[in-house]
Amino acid sequence: MMELLGMMPRKIALGGRYSRELFNRHGDLRHIRRLRFWPLKKVLIEKYEFSEQDAKDMADFLVPILDFVPEKRPTAAQCLLHPWINAGPHLLEPSLPDTQSKAIDTLNSVQTKKQNEETEAMEVGMGKMAINKDTRSFRSYSVKF
Repeated sequence: MMELLGMMPRKIALGGRYSRELFNRHGDLRHIRRLRFWPLKKVLIEKYEFSEQDAKDMADFLVPILDFVPEKRPTAAQCLLHPWINAGPHLLEPSLPDTQSKAIDTLNSVQTKKQNEETEAMEVGMGKMAINKDTRSFRSYSVKF
């Protein structure tokens, strides 16, 4: 959380049962020396490939929920009133990288081609089939396996 939100308030960092094992007296992490701040919006864009607008909207919703000070966090009712929740459904465009998109297109075209070939072969086979107008019922034929 400190990577996403910044430094934890000293009072919060030192207020827990195991705080002395994890934090020094100044509230800094004991075992992690160079923790770099990486804002949630940038994480969503760079790591998870969100669009700029989607990342901003989601970060605006999540950052207050993740506040270190519990009293500052929004209530569940307030969260339900947030525009990110109330915006309703919207159409999403696929956000696959070009290589994945091309691979999927190629796979789809190969599958379509194969299906068309199978259908055509079946139609040709059906066209060559002779229709027998024999009046005997099918039960009169014996089947041997």
